[in-house]
Amino acid sequence: MQRSVNHDLVAQLLEDESLSYREIGRRAGCSDWTVRRIARELASDSRPMKFQSYENNENDEPLGFAGWGVLAGIASLFIGAVWLWKRGMPPPDV
Repeated sequence: MQRSVNHDLVAQLLEDESLSYREIGRRAGCSDWTVRRIARELASDSRPMKFQSYENNENDEPLGFAGWGVLAGIASLFIGAVWLWKRGMPPPDV
């Protein structure tokens, strides 16, 4: 899901050098990474950004079956370790 960003508003807010990218993003309703991208576009900076913005990440959904499988495996190992530990203990004296 991609939100529409008002590039003109961001450009206008970028003219005020006292505002941080985070504050500009808050006022424009976008992330600070989007503000950085727009600032680089306005400055004609063609270098790629170091990190990809999370708002455009399509792989942001949960892991689904694989994630639950890993969680079940970890829980099984823990339960098995507790069972082996209890099995190895001598019976209590009554």
